[in-house]
Amino acid sequence: MMVFEYTPNGTLFEHLHVKEMEHLDWSARMRIITGIAYCLQHIHHDLNPPVAHSNLNSHNIFLTDDYAAKIAEISFLPQDSSKSKSSGDNESAHSTLPPLSNVEANVYCFGIILLEIISGKLQYSKE
Repeated sequence: MMVFEYTPNGTLFEHLHVKEMEHLDWSARMRIITGIAYCLQHIHHDLNPPVAHSNLNSHNIFLTDDYAAKIAEISFLPQDSSKSKSSGDNESAHSTLPPLSNVEANVYCFGIILLEIISGKLQYSKE
């Protein structure tokens, strides 16, 4: 069972790119940026071992009623993780946690999200 905090304001992507949604003022955008940075700092530095998000983008950032950012991880363990644990190999070599290199990928994705929040444009645009 998975339990998520109720986030009535939907996703960051919706607020930035869906015309029918309420657009964010600069103070709300700064609150969201600060919240994302705090979440990433927690999962990258405060947890032991560090955990990386597998698909960090504006679709996976949910907003509470006061526009606090909540990063959601909706992916599950890889399909071959059950095989590796039953094979008798060293379990540390087949850890279900993402490799540490994904932490650097999260930092890159955070930069992309910053550009998306500031510009209001899609992440990947022909413009």
